Amino acid sequence: MRLCIINIDIIKISTVHYAPMPFVSFSSQHVLSNTTAVSNLFIEEHLPVCNGDVVRVYLYGLHVCNSATRYDNTLEHFANNLNLSVESVLEAFKYLSDLGLVQVLSTEPIEVKYLPVVRGSARMKKYAVGKYDDFNAQMQALFAREVTQNELLEYYYFLESFHVEPAAMIQITKYCIDMKQGKDVGYPYILTVAKNWAYAGIKTVEAVKEKLEAERGDTATVTKILKALGSKRTCEPDDFELYTKWTKKLGFSDDVILAIAKKAKTMPKLDTLLLKYFELKLFELGEIQNYENTKADLVNLAFAINKKIGVYYENVENVIETYIQKWRLFGFDDNTLLSVADFCFKSGIRKLEGMDNVINKFYKLGLTTPTAIDEYISDKVAADKTVKALLEKMNISRNPNQLDRDFYATWTTDWNFPTNVIEYVATLSADKTSPMQYMNKILSSFREQKIITLAEAKKANIQKATASDKQFVRHSYSAGELTRLFTNLDEVEFK
Repeated sequence: MRLCIINIDIIKISTVHYAPMPFVSFSSQHVLSNTTAVSNLFIEEHLPVCNGDVVRVYLYGLHVCNSATRYDNTLEHFANNLNLSVESVLEAFKYLSDLGLVQVLSTEPIEVKYLPVVRGSARMKKYAVGKYDDFNAQMQALFAREVTQNELLEYYYFLESFHVEPAAMIQITKYCIDMKQGKDVGYPYILTVAKNWAYAGIKTVEAVKEKLEAERGDTATVTKILKALGSKRTCEPDDFELYTKWTKKLGFSDDVILAIAKKAKTMPKLDTLLLKYFELKLFELGEIQNYENTKADLVNLAFAINKKIGVYYENVENVIETYIQKWRLFGFDDNTLLSVADFCFKSGIRKLEGMDNVINKFYKLGLTTPTAIDEYISDKVAADKTVKALLEKMNISRNPNQLDRDFYATWTTDWNFPTNVIEYVATLSADKTSPMQYMNKILSSFREQKIITLAEAKKANIQKATASDKQFVRHSYSAGELTRLFTNLDEVEFK
């Protein structure tokens, strides 16, 4: 039996006689080093799922197509070279034919034509014969053009991947065609609409009906928006998706959308503006107009803050949208922001991110005016002077750090010790190896003994208080008791 394997570009290859010696030809060395091209789609879609014999038959067939005049192009020779039976080769070509990779032109004698590899053809094996016959017929009835097999395969894959009812897909396709008013609609567009709806949970006939009814109710408003943009076209699915986003997700009213549309001119620009106002927390038309009217002032403020803090941006629009608009929303006026920028620069904070952290802390403390912030900073400076004096009494020469401030706050605010008691214990700690540790130990002991005055502190037997620590009796605690203890400790806030 003779096997004639032909490439789609080869018209005819003799199965009986070899062609005469050509006038020019490749050398044998060149032929041996020649290559056989394999489609990447075959490697991506078919190689992982086809068995070894099918892959061998397909690849060797490609090789024969490229070198047909140099081989005994028969089925028997083909099978022998692969060390396969004739029946196995025929079965492999039948399988490849089902995948749309080859076409069996004739069985007696066997003649095979290799076809271009089409994306999605590997999926055909997944779908039972006749499963989508009704779907195919209904889809074809919607189009004036022919619905290709590859297009149908894309629909099948979508239906089974997203678990969408075929009847719902028919309705979505009709909707897309109607929206385009008879213009040819490609399947990528239809699938994009269908996927967007599927992501929103619209997968059944009933859900599609509800979606379409909702859109019919929105048609008048979306038409007004298009008119405000200066567009005379009819509504499209993307328009309704955007309108749903603006109203349901972003929370803008129709009046605001229509007002912004008049200056946006295009749907993408309108979408960009509404997203910006959403990020700026501007939802009312008055707020938006005030923002736009004072934008020049905001630009000047942004440059002034940048100058004070020591940074430079040629374009400050992002600075306004990311920081200044939020700070203003917190209630900080321009003078306060400039004061905070000056404070940050003097404190070594030279980035807007750092200033933002300072602003957030001031806001949480309820400090939004220059006077309130000045008083707060003055108090902190005074407190640092007090802590510095304590450190000196303890023979510690460094400047206060945050841990020192936290200890001092605990002693004064949480433990309610007067300043003179704290200063007295500081003098006792001066000759210790770890003065701060000793301070905490002694003050904790005083607190336990309810010693709160300087007189009581001086009368206390420090040596006895220290020695008692050596006679401390350890208790045994259950796992449950320890868990409850540390759960309670987690609720304690450290300043």
